[in-house]
Amino acid sequence: MNKYRILLIIFILFVGAFLRFYKLDWGEGIYSHPDEYHIVSSVAQLSFPKQMHPHFFSYGTVTIYLIYFTQEAVKYTSSIFNFQFPALPAGGLIFNSFLVGRFYSALFSTLTIFLVYKICESFMRRRFALLAALLTALTPGLIQQAHFATPESALTFFLFLSLLFLIKFAKSDKFLYLILSSVSLGFALGVKISSIVFLLPLTAAIVSGAFPKSTSEESKSLLRHLRGDRNGLLGGDVLKKAKVILKTLLKFIILVLISMGVTAAVFALVAPYVFLDFQAFKGNFDYEGSIATGTYLAFYIRQFANTVPVLFQFEKILPYALGPGLLIFATLGFILIIVSFKKPKVEPIIVAVAFLSLFVSNAFLFAKWTRFIAPTFPFFAIFCAFFLERVEKINQKLSYILVAVVLIPTILWTLAFFSIYLKQDVRWTASKWLQKTAPANSTFMIEGGNMVDIPLEGDFKRIGFDFYALEEDPLTRQKIVEGFLASDYFLVQSRRIFMNHQKLPKLFPKTANLYDKLFDGELGFAQIKEFHSYPTLSFLGLSVEFSDETAEETWSVFDHPVIRIFKKVKPLTKETYTKVFEN
Repeated sequence: MNKYRILLIIFILFVGAFLRFYKLDWGEGIYSHPDEYHIVSSVAQLSFPKQMHPHFFSYGTVTIYLIYFTQEAVKYTSSIFNFQFPALPAGGLIFNSFLVGRFYSALFSTLTIFLVYKICESFMRRRFALLAALLTALTPGLIQQAHFATPESALTFFLFLSLLFLIKFAKSDKFLYLILSSVSLGFALGVKISSIVFLLPLTAAIVSGAFPKSTSEESKSLLRHLRGDRNGLLGGDVLKKAKVILKTLLKFIILVLISMGVTAAVFALVAPYVFLDFQAFKGNFDYEGSIATGTYLAFYIRQFANTVPVLFQFEKILPYALGPGLLIFATLGFILIIVSFKKPKVEPIIVAVAFLSLFVSNAFLFAKWTRFIAPTFPFFAIFCAFFLERVEKINQKLSYILVAVVLIPTILWTLAFFSIYLKQDVRWTASKWLQKTAPANSTFMIEGGNMVDIPLEGDFKRIGFDFYALEEDPLTRQKIVEGFLASDYFLVQSRRIFMNHQKLPKLFPKTANLYDKLFDGELGFAQIKEFHSYPTLSFLGLSVEFSDETAEETWSVFDHPVIRIFKKVKPLTKETYTKVFEN
């Protein structure tokens, strides 16, 4: 690698790191993502060496242990030098497990950029490998995941590290690379058990290494002989060919067993309580499986009712997480790789198999959260670069034009999305406005089920109800009626409840009717303020906002929800509110 390319990759890594590490304390200490709270709570339970059971199996223990031991090391070091870390506005230490988790998310996400470059370098010209790295650095979905203390960034890193070693093994047939890939996959399993689907590309790489082209020819020759076409043997020795094939099969079996054994051993080492407390793990696994498949319709997966696999991801996730330019050209690149299977190169085939193993296994689940397919986002950068490199071989000028067509909208969409982190968390903005505007001792009715409830400060009374339960629970409906009577304000803190129920009035008629009447002003409440933090492009005093509230809900509600504030302007009777639920 010459100095020019070294400088370019350093620049790309710097850009990616800035977009990921900027304002790790964004949100001023509030838990924007529910999994941040669960992970921090798990870390708080640990005490080495007596108590290392996190009692949390929705994710593996790799990130939990990493956060814990890092925090302990920092505490020990600070005690030696008698250094006290400053506090966040919310009251927590600025170097707590919450921010340590966000630090590692940003770090792993940044390192993934370099892994994408190395993977692409194995089967593309280096300038297109650099392009793939740049597109990965600019991918909004990866930037968003890096701002949460959640395992998705670490999971993506270990999967791509495993993929890099797989490609190296397939090209060189060096046993060490297979072992390193298996170790990386073991860590990925320790981050999230769903990584087990990555055994598919692992097996594909072993097949490519164990069954070279010469062995394939031997197999065809032997098959022709068994069919009676002795001329097809071209005078070869049948026994010799059979021995070659059997030897190759034996090699394949041994490599698979060793690889899976190493993977399992590493997994057991980094996630020991999966085995030490298997019943608890199995119980959690069964529960998470029922959520993922929709056999248990929990309140927080109602948005996925009546959605179509793949179409949902291409409509509600990928345009926002990637940007339209990258999505379009990446799709063309993936199609090109599939078409190229007729004249295969092993590297893009393994990449495509790895992508499909992750994307298909999650796309067809009932629960289609953005985070489920987040590890696939870097693949789109790879596919896009692959397509543009093929175009260059046909028409160099056209390739340059298309690179600009991809990069310009991608950069603009990334800048628009990044504007979210340049502004104050909208929940703080709304809370401060209420503190200044609402009279003291005002009563706010809020919807339960949100991670953070506002107002965050002020001399107010909050009463919350489980609006998800009002369809089947008369007592909940009665409490909500009483809440409307007692409240001065009604706060709709995100789209989670009203949007998911209004679109399914046949399934949730009472809930849909309630929000229809609320927005029509028939409940005696009028909307007086809306707070949002849409992706925004600003230039020379002009701003353009891009509303993304209708995307998959976790895309917006965790870090930039739309908050609507309704004020009571016309008190209604208990009988009037009760009639709302009679439809």
